Amino acid sequence: MFRRSPRRLALIAAALAAAFALPASGQVWEPGDPPRETAGAHGIDTETDGLTVPDAPPDTTAAPAQTRAADPAPMDDASDFLCARAPEGKTSPVPAPFDGWLVRVCAPQGQALVPVLGEAWVAHGSADPVSILAMPPGAVPPPSAGAFDARYDIRFDAFEGGKMEGERLTRAAALIETASGGSEVPPYDAAWQLDAVSNVGGIRYNLFFYVKGERPDRIIACLDQCRQALYLDVLRGAEAKEVLGR
Repeated sequence: MFRRSPRRLALIAAALAAAFALPASGQVWEPGDPPRETAGAHGIDTETDGLTVPDAPPDTTAAPAQTRAADPAPMDDASDFLCARAPEGKTSPVPAPFDGWLVRVCAPQGQALVPVLGEAWVAHGSADPVSILAMPPGAVPPPSAGAFDARYDIRFDAFEGGKMEGERLTRAAALIETASGGSEVPPYDAAWQLDAVSNVGGIRYNLFFYVKGERPDRIIACLDQCRQALYLDVLRGAEAKEVLGR
């Protein structure tokens, strides 16, 4: 995904860093925050007691994730926002096709998942930009002594995902119907699930992508069997630029 020249990589890194240097209110579950309730201005009242969300299905059709780009010169991406110089074992590749829909970045507060350049994720019906942090809500941050570096030591240890079929697709349909709150469910052609596992407490995020054509228009981000969930709109073009420029 990032097989570009070092100069091009640096330009993308700078643009992403500027776009996602968000205030705390724009993040999903900022580090140290208590868990959000599932009902509220942007949350989903999922009523999932007794419902088990299975791990993401293995995808046997997608091509292997691309290897990371060659390391840029230090001056190109001094903060290593794109994780190109991460120590061995401190990053995990995002599998296809998800690597075309999001980027794992090494931000100062820890690794995060953000939309690709030119897109924005916002809480449904709002203009509040969102990113998915590896630091789970309410969790105790790892000790910061010694060589601790939050960019690499608060991270996603594993990603796995695939297209939802059968009962999994039925669950995904029920989830977005609940999220829509009685409004018309937005049309989609397929649903995909990506699980991202944080190294902090082994917390597993379930991310559901509702794809129209080749790209997702809606995402539901879940924790704790979707008892904590956030419904996201994917904006593009002028809409994304306006939101990120606020």
